[in-house]
Amino acid sequence: MKRYNCIKFGIFKYLKVLVLECYTFENGKLPEGIEKLKLLKLLSLKKSYVIELPPSICKLPCLQTLNLKVNFTVHSPPLRLPNSIYKMRRLRHLYLNSHRSIIGGGKLKLEGLNELEMITGVSSWGDDITHLGNLPNLQVLEVRILDEQNLSMMVDHMLNHQERFRSIKLWIDMDVNMNSEDGSTLLGRLVMCRSLHFLHTRFWRISKLPAYEVRLYQNVIDLDLSLSMTEEDPMEILEKLPMLRSLRLNHAYMGRKMVCGATGFPQLRKLDLENLLNLVEWRVEKGAMPNLSTLIIRENPKLEMIPDGLKFITTLKQLRIEYMPEEFNERVRVVNGREGEDYHKIKHIPSIVIREDLDW
Repeated sequence: MKRYNCIKFGIFKYLKVLVLECYTFENGKLPEGIEKLKLLKLLSLKKSYVIELPPSICKLPCLQTLNLKVNFTVHSPPLRLPNSIYKMRRLRHLYLNSHRSIIGGGKLKLEGLNELEMITGVSSWGDDITHLGNLPNLQVLEVRILDEQNLSMMVDHMLNHQERFRSIKLWIDMDVNMNSEDGSTLLGRLVMCRSLHFLHTRFWRISKLPAYEVRLYQNVIDLDLSLSMTEEDPMEILEKLPMLRSLRLNHAYMGRKMVCGATGFPQLRKLDLENLLNLVEWRVEKGAMPNLSTLIIRENPKLEMIPDGLKFITTLKQLRIEYMPEEFNERVRVVNGREGEDYHKIKHIPSIVIREDLDW
């Protein structure tokens, strides 16, 4: 990481693009005088060591892109921001870091950024997301929701402005009972959002996913279900999602048997099965997952064997088997030229990695 202790912004008064990425600033602060760059349209501090931005950052009248995805570790302080970014009326693209706070406290104000087209790194915990749906040009949104009230409000925004939103990436990180009448209704409305492309959830309590319909899950590309503990095989629903390319199930299913049907997952590229603690049998029918390239099987202690159907998936490029029981691993190994009884199912895969650090 390069070190910049002194930059005289005044000599760059005609500058329109300033990229200071992977730099370490003295005391973690930008040098004074940033407001002198009156023509600046793009400022990027990506992966730089910055712990505080001066209020003068908001005196850049032409700024359209601000990238604050700064470098941080678990030991570094949060990025401190002035609560005046909402005054940057020309801003179109705003990339925020999740590890941050507001100088003087409170939540980051976003109301009034009427030219904003894209915002990432937003959180209901640290940001006032009340007005996101009212920003007339907002098309791309990445937001983390940590409470049910804000989730309900965000779903309303997504449904009411479907013609405007182009892509939404949504993290839902909270304990919510989706089996209740209100929770079931909320979940059903959520998967109706056409602009929802990425959905990552944790701590949902749900026995069964909403049944697939053409108007549901239309454009979901990336789905991560963690700690949802569904009781019915989720593959019956998920394999019908027409655009799904990446799926992660982590502590997401409590059943013993899972089946991927013959026409299921037409676009899936990556499948990650983790901590399915009761799973004994996984069946993959011929024709399932015709485009799968990466498969991860991790910490599924009762899974007995690799499914036979993997031998028909010729697109598989990488198989990672991590922390599985020794009996499972022995079935896919080649030891002294002797193939395990399941090796023929996966021998066509160019990269096979087996990690076995856990003691079962």
